[in-house]
Amino acid sequence: MILKNDAVFELQLPKINKNSTEEKWDKRVSDYENYVKEYITHYKKSLKGNFNSLSKYPYMKIKWEALGMKLDKAQKKELLTNKQIKKVLKTQLKIVTICCE
Repeated sequence: MILKNDAVFELQLPKINKNSTEEKWDKRVSDYENYVKEYITHYKKSLKGNFNSLSKYPYMKIKWEALGMKLDKAQKKELLTNKQIKKVLKTQLKIVTICCE
């Protein structure tokens, strides 16, 4: 509310729907988890010499790294909930664990 010359004006700010923002990031976190699962599958197959997986592996690595960077930026901007952050960290731990075997 703004007072000016004894007149009252109300500012109409657009309402930010927290649920739609949270849902958007839930979808991205879910996409990241699914992509990492698929990446790990192709990574393991490529180690066994599967040519199909060998061809998909580099593209998938680039894709999950890009998704991961978006999620990192969102985390720094405090757009992610604690639950979403835990999912991302758990997924990143899977990558490290699989690649270090």
